Amino acid sequence: MFTAAGLLVLLFVAYDVYATILDASGRSGPLSGWVNRLVWTVARSLAFRFPRPRRHRLLNIIGPMLMPALIVLYLLLLINGFALIYLPRMPSHFTITPAETNSPLVESLYFSGVTLTTLGYGDITPRTLFARFFALVEGASGFALISLAVTYLITVYTALERKRVIALSFYHQAEEGADVAGFITHHFFDGRFHGFENILRTAARDINELQESHAEHPVIHYFHPVAVHKSTPRIFFLILETCAVINSCLDEEEYPETCSHPEVRTLEASGLHVLDQLVVALSLTCERPPEDEADATRRLQRRYRQTLRQLAAAGVKTRRDVNEGWEIYRARRERWEVKLHGFANHLGYDWDEVTGDKDLRYAANDEAAVSSKT
Repeated sequence: MFTAAGLLVLLFVAYDVYATILDASGRSGPLSGWVNRLVWTVARSLAFRFPRPRRHRLLNIIGPMLMPALIVLYLLLLINGFALIYLPRMPSHFTITPAETNSPLVESLYFSGVTLTTLGYGDITPRTLFARFFALVEGASGFALISLAVTYLITVYTALERKRVIALSFYHQAEEGADVAGFITHHFFDGRFHGFENILRTAARDINELQESHAEHPVIHYFHPVAVHKSTPRIFFLILETCAVINSCLDEEEYPETCSHPEVRTLEASGLHVLDQLVVALSLTCERPPEDEADATRRLQRRYRQTLRQLAAAGVKTRRDVNEGWEIYRARRERWEVKLHGFANHLGYDWDEVTGDKDLRYAANDEAAVSSKT
């Protein structure tokens, strides 16, 4: 019975390691997924009781803690799993020096621990073929797990670094905030858009790379940057809002090469697809921001008109039929706003600090704002 229980524990750990570290299916193993969700749910419920700066700092420590905690949990399960196999054979299948002084359970756990970590003090040695075989398997398992853990950590932090690079690229082009009009006019001079399609093409590639990183390493979901401009929700907002503004605000006759460019459709399709995939992976139930329909309409109208004013001030010719543009803008926003709101809220961010819908200054230079409030 002990041997069967130990083998089940070992098989469970092996499957969870495979699903979490080696399989790029977009879902963690049952153990790691449960631990990640539980820790994040508890931390998030506590964090929302604090002011925004402290909330972000609290959530910021969760992601870096989850990976080493999971590795330690794997090690403990392996130690206990092999100990269950040794237990009914302790001490008859082993040579113990000095003579046995502890209970078989203690000796089994001790031998399993020093074998898994490849310490091998030599005070307990297997002397039957069965015990030697499992001791060899355990030593190899410990070495393999530690090697995989190091590789996993390096890979995850490389993906996180890539995500920060993508976020910073958008941040500097969007007037160091969530200013989509500023992002668009950043590439406008001499009456035309220059190189804008290349920026959109790169953004589509970046968002797909981001989705692959989250699929291969779901723990990335739970890395919460203190600076909101480095967060995944801000990246999605800038991408999808840019597509909405291009389709609703720019004069199609004046800028057909921009408004009708395939890269705009590709970017929007990529952004919507990746957002859908992340919502499904996190099993989110998305709801609208806590406001009635009239307030939502006023908020979007304010953002739409503000964007039109900013574009016109930069010399960009805007859509002649403002009402038609407004209907297009609202329809585009409604395609993704509920999902993005649910995603941002799950990751611990306020809607206004992600989008700047209430005030662009609220979403600008957020890192300095956080520092000034502490």
